[in-house]
Amino acid sequence: MLRRVLIALMAVLALLLQGCGGQEPSGQGQEELTLAAPRDLVAGPDDPYYLHQTLGVWEPLVTVDERLRPVPALATSWSAAEQGRRWTFTLREGVRFSDGTPLTAEAVVANVERFLRIAPRPSAFFSLDAGMEAAYGKPAGVRAEDGRVVFELKEPVADLPARLAGFFSMVQSPRAFDPSGGFAGKPVGTGPYTLVEWVKGQRAVLAANPHYRGTAPAYAKVVVRVIPDANARVAALRAGEVDGLIDKGALLPSQVPAIAADARFRVLRSPSVLTHYLTFNASRRPFSDARLREAADLAIDREAITRTLLAGTAAPGAGFLSPVFGDLADPGAATYSPERARRLVAEAGPPSAPATILISSAETGQFPYADIAEVLRTALEQAGIPAKVTVAEATKAVMEAGDYDVFLSAYSVPNADPDYLFRRFLRSDAAWNVERRLGYRSPAFDRLIDRAATETDPAGRRDLYHRAQRLLADDRPMIPLAYQDNPVVTTAQVAGAAQNVAYVVDLGRLAPAT
Repeated sequence: MLRRVLIALMAVLALLLQGCGGQEPSGQGQEELTLAAPRDLVAGPDDPYYLHQTLGVWEPLVTVDERLRPVPALATSWSAAEQGRRWTFTLREGVRFSDGTPLTAEAVVANVERFLRIAPRPSAFFSLDAGMEAAYGKPAGVRAEDGRVVFELKEPVADLPARLAGFFSMVQSPRAFDPSGGFAGKPVGTGPYTLVEWVKGQRAVLAANPHYRGTAPAYAKVVVRVIPDANARVAALRAGEVDGLIDKGALLPSQVPAIAADARFRVLRSPSVLTHYLTFNASRRPFSDARLREAADLAIDREAITRTLLAGTAAPGAGFLSPVFGDLADPGAATYSPERARRLVAEAGPPSAPATILISSAETGQFPYADIAEVLRTALEQAGIPAKVTVAEATKAVMEAGDYDVFLSAYSVPNADPDYLFRRFLRSDAAWNVERRLGYRSPAFDRLIDRAATETDPAGRRDLYHRAQRLLADDRPMIPLAYQDNPVVTTAQVAGAAQNVAYVVDLGRLAPAT
């Protein structure tokens, strides 16, 4: 009888403790860590990468530091020859894939050849473009030589390591791929974690990689939940259901002050390459008229938007490239002049139909785009350009149909090279430019970025990129609204949080606080 009473009491106690689960974050003293992200960081076997670098399953040859400079990952060093037509990468020794097989130069070559073979292929993260010129320039071949990886290029590439940093030098075991280049099963990388379970749109479950080359991660299991709604993410954090929020837009800017002031949490804010841009549809009125693009630019009070709606987590946009690009970024100068904006509209003639400001429903869970779009609408109308806001799930289809006038979105790069942004978005033949109706055709801009891509002299390359950015400042096919920091948060029971400017959080460094 006494034994039955004790069992009953223990059951009641367990229920009481379960009911108090919201009082203490779940990671303290446990081998399991639960995080949440605004989007699914696994895309599945049809994606060229399968999952995002943040999950720590695969590693690249080269990664980036806090100033967007290429730094070693699986490659420890590199060298150039023949004015940038040959690049040689030396691999880290003693690395094994999560299936126990060794990392070799031949395995790296197989990954590069796979990318070249399957391109073009879309991705939930960063798509592989036809020819992979954004990653490799114009490759003549890649080979393994004395345990190193050698890239032979038809034309010089100024900084191949910067191009390869991140997604474009993902390395997985060749055994992970089927003959067509798709995934034969789960990803097989060299990172601190392996993917053991994925429920699309709900969660990814990671387990520590027993063959990891470095210090074993502190958590044997990591669960990354998908919570698109920003308020629901914070509610889960406050209730102790998750131990942290990661990835771009993990916290809305307006949520940062209250979370940072709460001693239960640690907010990490760091500069990122994320930039909020306005993209104009110049294939139709009103923004086929350069004067009205200039008027829209002048009508925007960037200082007010970053100070209030972005709550100080962003800096006003000026030059096309984010300041994290260092001296390659031209600082530029954005001017707020509603009076001049009104004069330009009067000169060009006010549009007869409202201009459509397009935003993505997915991004409203990461940034306050609904509010920003309303501020933009008001600014345009005060300048004499009637406007309306449209929220769409499939913005790509809307843009390709030409059914928009200005698109608000955040962009970054998959590597450390600005050529990706210029070549993929704004060159005259760029897919984004052509398919999404930007209508930007500038032979002078094309020549500048083509020359910069092969210019190996740093000063000469910097000058070419500055000149290209000044052209964009005059022509305004896309204008930078703000340079965004990326706040992420963990509970106070979790230590070691760090992220690079590409908002990749190093899960392998997270550990229980001591």
